[in-house]
Amino acid sequence: MTLDDRQKWNSKWSVREFDDCHRSTIVDLVATNADLPGRLLDVAGGGSPTSTNLALLGFDVTVLDVSDVGLAMARDTAAEAGVEITTIETDLDKEPLPEGPWDVITTANFLKRELFPAMIDALAPGGLIIVTVATVTNLERHERPGPPFLAQPDELPQLSANLEIVHHSEAWRSNDRHEAHLVARKP
Repeated sequence: MTLDDRQKWNSKWSVREFDDCHRSTIVDLVATNADLPGRLLDVAGGGSPTSTNLALLGFDVTVLDVSDVGLAMARDTAAEAGVEITTIETDLDKEPLPEGPWDVITTANFLKRELFPAMIDALAPGGLIIVTVATVTNLERHERPGPPFLAQPDELPQLSANLEIVHHSEAWRSNDRHEAHLVARKP
């Protein structure tokens, strides 16, 4: 990412109210599929309350994002809820994921295809990758996000080669977005 990307996300988080439907999907997928407690890495978590809700489930949560504003929001939300999270400001175009092993790695509304091998490597044996992202079908109703940020049909299982697919679905969701949901386990 560039300095412009950081500034763009800082600007968005400075004025944005987070939509709970994205958070609840990741939290529900984690609660349904992951063993508690464990180490959880929330990739591109920004100002989302997801990290707080995952910490409330009992996970030791680390959230990564390029936006210092988003990370400050995540810390504030966690403090208000009485839980602790770790935040790391990082540019995933230039810096690696924090060292694992991680029991769970989550990401919502962030598709960085070249990051999947590193996420798989960072998982502990039996660990899960949990992803929710809009698909190209979403363009039928919405102009954004644009094509580079959208999953192709059945792309997420392909990006998770050598993992056991626990759950994969692609559909119009209650948030009026066509999303792919993936839960995949490392052998």
